[in-house]
Amino acid sequence: LQELHFFHSRLVIHRDVKSGNTLVGMDRSVKLADFGLCAQLTHECSKRSSSVGTPSWMMPEIVRGEAYSPKVDIWSLGIVGLEMVEWEAPYR
Repeated sequence: LQELHFFHSRLVIHRDVKSGNTLVGMDRSVKLADFGLCAQLTHECSKRSSSVGTPSWMMPEIVRGEAYSPKVDIWSLGIVGLEMVEWEAPYR
């Protein structure tokens, strides 16, 4: 969450948070990888509407083609948490 807070405070959204982009170090530190789909927001334009990401981890707003905010990363992180418990993403 600290890493997401760092990027969100700089108006950057990852847009593809998923288990495959989550790295766990030997010291159990967690890092995000693959910023190829990230987007820079501005104070004037605080939402996006392009459909990007991995379907099983996408927030419903993205799937529906609606505008979305940095909350998409929090949604996807929640899916990663569920996947850690269930050993698979809930929406396959």
